[in-house]
Amino acid sequence: MLFSLRSTAPAVIEMEAEFRRTVENGLGSPVDFQVDYLDLPDETGAKWTPQLTELLRVKYAGRRLDLVAVQRPEALAFLLQNRQALFPGVPVVCFDIGRSAFERLQPPADVTAVLFTSGGERTVDVALELVPEAKLVAIVGGASASDRGNSAEFTRLVKARAPRIDVLPLVGLPLEEQLKRLAELPDDSVVFFASYRADVLGRSMVAADVVRLVARASNAPTFGAAEVWLGRGIVGGDLIRYGPQAQRAAELAARLLRGEPAESLRPVAVQSSALMFDWRELRRWAIAENRLPKGSAVLFREPSFWADHKWEIGGAVGLLLGQSLLIGALLVERRSRRRAQTGLVEAERRYRTVADFTTDWEYWTRPDGSFAYISPSCLAITGYDTAAFTSRPALLTDIIVEEDRASWTAHRHAGDASATPVRLEFRIRTAPGETRWIDHVCLPVVGEDGASLGIRGSNRDITERKRSQEELRRAFEEIGQLRDRLEADNTYMRERLQVEGGIEGLLATSDVMRYVVSKVQQVAPTSSTVLLQGETGVGKGLVAQAIHDASPRRARPLVTLNCAALPPSLIESELFGHEKGAFTGAHAQRRGRFEIADHSTLFLDEIGELPLDLQGKLLRTVQDGEFERVGGNVTLKTHVRLIAATNRKLDDEVRAGRFRADLWYRLNVFPITVPPLRHRPEDIPALVAHFVEKHCRNLARPLLSVSKATMKILQARDWPGNVRELENVVERAVISSRGAMLELGDALLEPAPRLTLDPVVSAGPRTLVELEHDHIVATLEGLRWKVEGDGGAAEVLGINPSTLRTRMRKHGIQRPAGGAATPR
Repeated sequence: MLFSLRSTAPAVIEMEAEFRRTVENGLGSPVDFQVDYLDLPDETGAKWTPQLTELLRVKYAGRRLDLVAVQRPEALAFLLQNRQALFPGVPVVCFDIGRSAFERLQPPADVTAVLFTSGGERTVDVALELVPEAKLVAIVGGASASDRGNSAEFTRLVKARAPRIDVLPLVGLPLEEQLKRLAELPDDSVVFFASYRADVLGRSMVAADVVRLVARASNAPTFGAAEVWLGRGIVGGDLIRYGPQAQRAAELAARLLRGEPAESLRPVAVQSSALMFDWRELRRWAIAENRLPKGSAVLFREPSFWADHKWEIGGAVGLLLGQSLLIGALLVERRSRRRAQTGLVEAERRYRTVADFTTDWEYWTRPDGSFAYISPSCLAITGYDTAAFTSRPALLTDIIVEEDRASWTAHRHAGDASATPVRLEFRIRTAPGETRWIDHVCLPVVGEDGASLGIRGSNRDITERKRSQEELRRAFEEIGQLRDRLEADNTYMRERLQVEGGIEGLLATSDVMRYVVSKVQQVAPTSSTVLLQGETGVGKGLVAQAIHDASPRRARPLVTLNCAALPPSLIESELFGHEKGAFTGAHAQRRGRFEIADHSTLFLDEIGELPLDLQGKLLRTVQDGEFERVGGNVTLKTHVRLIAATNRKLDDEVRAGRFRADLWYRLNVFPITVPPLRHRPEDIPALVAHFVEKHCRNLARPLLSVSKATMKILQARDWPGNVRELENVVERAVISSRGAMLELGDALLEPAPRLTLDPVVSAGPRTLVELEHDHIVATLEGLRWKVEGDGGAAEVLGINPSTLRTRMRKHGIQRPAGGAATPR
């Protein structure tokens, strides 16, 4: 918004506020306004126009503007001259401009305007009709170009209306000289106030202050052309109202912002003046109200004793004249009435002393809606002074936020019919544009005869209380969210403990596992995504737990999801959660793993099993930290540290089209490969000791010892099932052992696939008898057919030599002369 005037100029604040309110109401959403007061002297510009243009260019460089609104011809002329440098291609709405001035500037098609018809001509007619004895007209105005133009227009109108009347232009004089001349005017004079931006000495003036000085000093009634002068000393006239112009311009602006082409919106004319008069100035200059033009509005009316009691006084005089015998009684009555009047004045003084001092905004409206009283505290609460409300009673409703006006209207109707105080809370928009909460209570005022005298209202600013309530509500919401998160964590931990039975630590003796531990120590303090690779059973879950336990997120539990353990139809719900009713069986809202793991670590095991259609949704969450529950439309944010694990080669899966390349790149930030157990036999003794101690404790039996021979057998095995297979073997051995030593017994009956003698047979399912036969043959061949003794097959297999010979006979195993086993 570009105002040609200063911010202190008349009606600028009113026009700006009305324009803002109408645009935002028309769009139904807030609008970012940028306002500049250019203080342009005339349409030709000034010597500082290049500097002003450069300042605006720098201010709005790189900013996207949807509309430019300009006020008065001076601002429009400046904009058209510098539009290409400032706002190229941006549509323009102009207001507070006449048709002739607008057409003279020849704006392009994308510039529209609200054109007003001047009220000065009717003002001159009305003034000369109300003061018919006038023989001299004094024109008061400033010395700026616009001031001189307004003064010249008044002079022209006076000459056209009454050629015989003398015109005294005071425009070329300093303000002090003008005031002196006004005080010396003859009684048969009329004063017209044009405008006052600066005096002849170059001093910048506040027009509102000049109006008061002129009206106070003048020896003749003063008339003006603008509504903003009313209440500051002018009698009145056909006054220009700036609010309707700004409102109509804002309606055009809202249409442009909603997408209508600027070329389709042609300039519109607005009748923006009304006949308005100040009751106090009419009284001052003895102008009767019945002489005012029809349809005139009289404001600032004050009650008078004579107007209220003239009939009583007339009746009393008649009684005095007609009934002289009652003179004494009437004198007594008169004295009583005077005492009552004095008491009434004193009571009113006490009331005003209290009411004017209160910080609450008190008022009393008459049945016709005008204000009988309004406390000065309205300025501190609303930004508008008492004159603004008394001159425009509708302001009380206009400042209420649009969303609250319906409840305000209903409240007003309820307040009129209620005999008890009625309370309402609503929001207002103050003159500076702030939104404040008001606690309002009102009660009808009823006279002694039961007649309605209006409504008495009291308004208290409760913005701080509302702000505190909102902060308290947000605090309770945050507490509730933390409580829900804690409950979800506890529930998840209970489920996890029931399923997993606890978490074991990493045991690293070999160099390869020490390298893995060092990688864990490097990446744990960060929030980087980790991809764990390795065969099934190598302990990728333990590595993930170790990373989480060494990270800053260790205060919250590690959240785990095995992508291979759930059907594809449930994985999405487990990852992202679902809303109630999202699918059959969704009886309540459920939080997914990403929501539970907020500010913690999420471990996705067997990520290679994730269906291809879900990989895109997972990519978005990994990339942006955003997701929606199944069946929901609210985007949730999460701050999760992701650890993924797989026993597949994801690069091969990508080439095969079973895994998204972009998701693999996102996961493969910090890869860690956990080696299989066959590559780190040095770790087997520590693992065996740990598993023996664990399962002995679980079975409540004494700790078993492990012989060197048994350990040698375990270290010699390939362990295709890795650590998980080793633990299963140890658990079976603990269960079957009868003495103080760990006896493998039948725990190793199932050999590793790589020990199979017949590759053709190994390709299909095999019986237990076949597996036992091949395992005994492989053990004997590895020990050069040594059956018993130190290091013999019986000791290695953990059975008695006689038992081994019995099983060799059962399977028909004999050592042939060539050293090869008997074929089956």
